[in-house]
Amino acid sequence: MKNGLILVFSFVLSLVFLSCADNSAEKADALLRESRTLAGSGSLNSARVLLDSLHNSYPKCVEQRRLAKALDDSIVYVESQRNLAYADSLLEVLIPRSDSLLKSFRYEKNERYENDGRYVHRLLRTDANTSRCFLQAYTTDARKTLLKSYYCGSTRLAVRNVTLSVGGEQCEKSGADHTFEAEGWHSVMTLEDDDALEMLNFISSHVGDRLRVKLADSATDGREKTAVFYLNDQEKQALQDTYHLGLVMRDIRQVEDIQRVSRAKIEKYERKYML
Repeated sequence: MKNGLILVFSFVLSLVFLSCADNSAEKADALLRESRTLAGSGSLNSARVLLDSLHNSYPKCVEQRRLAKALDDSIVYVESQRNLAYADSLLEVLIPRSDSLLKSFRYEKNERYENDGRYVHRLLRTDANTSRCFLQAYTTDARKTLLKSYYCGSTRLAVRNVTLSVGGEQCEKSGADHTFEAEGWHSVMTLEDDDALEMLNFISSHVGDRLRVKLADSATDGREKTAVFYLNDQEKQALQDTYHLGLVMRDIRQVEDIQRVSRAKIEKYERKYML
């Protein structure tokens, strides 16, 4: 009697499990059909949301999940083709814009020890400003923007901080310095990308004002040592031109990243499905 009850109970359980399995397969099929409909109508993001739901809700529906993965791959392929076409169209606008701005810049590169060259405004060349305090900005072959503060004086000043100020407004940044002695003391502090562009934006916003630059270093005794100078009109214009070039170069770099990622996904899909 006891063995008979066990057999009946086991049979009932197996029916329940089969019913659940069949029900899961039907629901997974429904999600798959709806995903295909959405993808066919161009609603790719909505289709991918349903495919994620299928994977998460029905992990044991292997066949449906296999088909869902193939559909998801197809959606990624279509999205990548769209992104690549969009990036190509953006570059058709950005490249001529950068070429126009570069007319005011000179390309510099030391082939012996530099992998990347840089575009320096003709008014901000290092060789023309070695004996004074000044700001120099440039963009690189990697489409990054750098801003350097140069200190030159008879006393040592390891510049760790640069502050731009106009009236009650100011922009302050800190960075790494390189300090050395060669016919006087020299110190170079470098800012990169967003920090550099933020300071250049401040200069561009106040190109018509008297811009004060303070270079600062904290001495070992805790007393701040500083050097102060003002940007002339030519310097402000050159730094503003560099800011505009830096923005375009940043946009180009981001678009080129989209191109590279999109091409990689397209090639992966085509290899996988032998297209």
